[in-house]
Amino acid sequence: MSYPYGGPPEPPRGPEPGQGAPYAPYGSNPYGAPAPATGHGVDSVSITGFVLSLLCCTSLIGLILGIVGLSRTKNGVRSGRWAAVSAVIIGAVGTLMCAGMLGFFIWFGTSTVTLSGADVGQCVNVDDYSSSNDATLFKKDCDESHDAEIVVADDFDSAQIDAFDEDLPAALCESELNEEYAAAFATGGYDLDIVFEAQEPETGDDFVCLLENADGSSLKEPIAD
Repeated sequence: MSYPYGGPPEPPRGPEPGQGAPYAPYGSNPYGAPAPATGHGVDSVSITGFVLSLLCCTSLIGLILGIVGLSRTKNGVRSGRWAAVSAVIIGAVGTLMCAGMLGFFIWFGTSTVTLSGADVGQCVNVDDYSSSNDATLFKKDCDESHDAEIVVADDFDSAQIDAFDEDLPAALCESELNEEYAAAFATGGYDLDIVFEAQEPETGDDFVCLLENADGSSLKEPIAD
């Protein structure tokens, strides 16, 4: 058999002695199969931030972790960006709500008069509860418009319990008034009211007695000097 180029073709030769296999590009499979994915998975910081943002007491931490998660999931470096975005939104709303609630409780605690902490001569606005003698008392300056003035601050003893009349609960206050308040009450221009927490008083329960204008108008100045 003749060959037009002078001889039979040479068989393929392997690598020369001392040489390795041909170089395969990074990320390729030398056996021809597709290379496996090399992603980092779901970002744990973003997921943690999302979970914490759902709780009122940790919403601020969730907000902070959500902000961190936004940078960690930027440009698809890690998955879970939805969790970071959700943590920022929910955490911000939760933090504002917690701050509002905290502010309300601080205001309420500093603006109200407790029965155990009441003092004679304090001026108050009265938020009555129609079903009982309980009420919330709010501090007021006596030179400003106010509902009433505290004229007795005490706790029930056994004699007062015996004298207590459910039909005229404020009647026991009259005997507890000091001289100035007794004189003011005797003019007929004021009504006496009593505030205590229990449905029926027991020995040791705190109570206060109030003087307020009989016509229901607001007081403008202290009753007693």
